[in-house]
Amino acid sequence: MPFMLSFVWPVGVAYFIIIFDTYWLVKALVMGGHLVFGYLHMQRAMRIDWLARLHQTEDLSTLADSLMRQYLLARGFEKRKVKEEWEQIEQIRALPAQQKHWRQVVHAVIYAIYKESYEVVEASVRSCFESNYPKDKILIVLAIEGRADEPAREVARRIQDKFAGVFMDILVSVHPDGIMGELKAKGANVYHAGKLLQQYIDGKYIKYDDVIVSCFDADTLASRQYFANVTYNYILTPERTFRSYQPIPLFNNNIWDVPAINRLVAFSSSYWQMIESTRPYRLVNFSSQAMSLKTLVDIDFWDRTVVSEDSKQFYRAYYQYNGNHKVIPIFTPVSMDAVLGKTYWQTLKAQYIQKRRWAWGIEHFPYTVEKFFSTRHQLSWYRRILHPFRILEGHVSWATSSLLIALGGWLPILINIDFRSSILAYHLPILARDLLSATWIGVVVSTMIALKLIPPRPAKYGKTKMIEMVLQWVLVPISGIIFGSIPAIDAETRLMLGRYLGFHVTEKERKTSFTPAAVDKTVVSKVA
Repeated sequence: MPFMLSFVWPVGVAYFIIIFDTYWLVKALVMGGHLVFGYLHMQRAMRIDWLARLHQTEDLSTLADSLMRQYLLARGFEKRKVKEEWEQIEQIRALPAQQKHWRQVVHAVIYAIYKESYEVVEASVRSCFESNYPKDKILIVLAIEGRADEPAREVARRIQDKFAGVFMDILVSVHPDGIMGELKAKGANVYHAGKLLQQYIDGKYIKYDDVIVSCFDADTLASRQYFANVTYNYILTPERTFRSYQPIPLFNNNIWDVPAINRLVAFSSSYWQMIESTRPYRLVNFSSQAMSLKTLVDIDFWDRTVVSEDSKQFYRAYYQYNGNHKVIPIFTPVSMDAVLGKTYWQTLKAQYIQKRRWAWGIEHFPYTVEKFFSTRHQLSWYRRILHPFRILEGHVSWATSSLLIALGGWLPILINIDFRSSILAYHLPILARDLLSATWIGVVVSTMIALKLIPPRPAKYGKTKMIEMVLQWVLVPISGIIFGSIPAIDAETRLMLGRYLGFHVTEKERKTSFTPAAVDKTVVSKVA
């Protein structure tokens, strides 16, 4: 539209770009504030001993009194967080029938495995072993694809052998290839694993609402406090089975090995989840998430016909429970690999494919539009229009914003000869530049937070690598177009034309060996 209107109404395009750039300046400042708060939330969560908190929940009155004393002494951000926690305790205290002892809770962790190496999967399972949650309450499910053939099965066998006797159990699910009606995607694989898990839990006579299922990619490393933090939020939530539990994914396992422009994409993805976690009313499942087994049974596990099965989980549960479904942010993060191929070109190509797959989340728009009509007797007009609107607005913005910001101010000048001689044409680039210059405040904030989130610099990299970590942020405008707008336009155009995407597993390499953290010495001999 800016291109076409520049021929006939260049003044209108110019004023639109000024308004649009002003809007994005305000939005960037607001997002920067949310990012800072998200970082503060995460740092606070990582300082808390959540297992000790779980022990305190065995006497809710004492815990409430302790939190009240902390509240009276706290200031600012900490005071607000302690108050929220105290109110949560008081709410569950008033509902004795909804109370659940934390020792009842079993964590089932499903790892979706395709062609990942043993080293990648071993590090992920080891992170569960290194957590501070009781290992006899952690159940590992290795969901391997049948079409990955013997190498994947060998990885599963080696994991079972190495961690034998450490966890509650280690199950292996082999997803058959070629099932009619299924897309060759993660959703179909973990669906099959979920069914196996259900059979196992039935055989152990464990209640479904006593099982929390975390669905992870093969490269996902759970932080030491993850399971305890999820359990704490789960048992203190009255309607716990009507909730999802979303940790913040940090794509930093191999961040030092990744090219600069790909690092920006990795940081941006993590930052977006940190921002959304401070706005839980907007939060939707992304990548790694946890749900009660009861919830999964109610919605028939995962959708086997879509690419973006993670976010689809939210919408399926939302409509299954007539709008009574929310996502609870878990500020204890999980870490994952950033995109990295064997060569620089392969890395860029894999990054583009990953971003296009994420942008394919627009496939949920038709689903929510259909639900707008079919749930008119269950949901209010506002609750029916909310999610279709957010999906459409988010994806259209994703596809267009970077291009409009970068090119919009120049279009009427370059295209319309008559407009070039006007005063507005002279001032338009200057005004757009001045407005967007202020957004670099957000870039500075992003740089500072990134330097605090990255793991220690490997010995093989010199100090100049840290300088690169700072200077890489000048590539933000380029990254926004190449790995933002263009793959989003690609995905949305394919959907519009019926050229549906399949699921492409993102290529990820690790050039730096993973060094696990200190482990519990009472069981370390079992995995030596």
